Amino acid sequence: MTISIRDSVPTLFVSLALTVPAALAGCGGATTAVEETTPVQETQAATPLIIGGAQSNFGGAELATGFLPDPHQVQVVSGATPTDAVDINSLSLSPVNSGACRGYSTREPDYIVRVTQPGQLLRFFVNAPGDTTLVINDGAGRWWCSDDDGGNLNPLIDIASPPPGQYDIWVGSYQAGANIQGVLSVSELTTSTP
Repeated sequence: MTISIRDSVPTLFVSLALTVPAALAGCGGATTAVEETTPVQETQAATPLIIGGAQSNFGGAELATGFLPDPHQVQVVSGATPTDAVDINSLSLSPVNSGACRGYSTREPDYIVRVTQPGQLLRFFVNAPGDTTLVINDGAGRWWCSDDDGGNLNPLIDIASPPPGQYDIWVGSYQAGANIQGVLSVSELTTSTP
């Protein structure tokens, strides 16, 4: 069981293998392999939401199957300022689940979860005193959305056989300009509910 909570998530790096003539490397005629690691900034033209980045509004965590405590929880505030809000309704995200992609959020994810060793299920939900929504881009790049699926205006998303990788999570507000304090929870248990 492993849980490591960090204030930020590491930058994505790509490893490039280059072959350099040894004369350039100063080795007298043979070739030398050089490996270089370069940070890559991903861009997303299809949506104004920032996907795969290292920054989030409320931090991040690295989770592996059997993580404790379960649920893993973090305090969040839904929505965005009126000038920075992204209208989730207008994005045509095509979620894997039948959830509704609604509400208003920031461009940057509210929380980032790196799943290193997934189990059978990951459940994401928000418990808040107002109407919140949930949007997730999972480790395979698929979209998941929820509005009220957890009951009492709380969103809930179950991902069976979750892929490893980075999960970008947005906690939206159903109404523009609403900023609602709540708790985002991540669990492997179907008994965990908002």
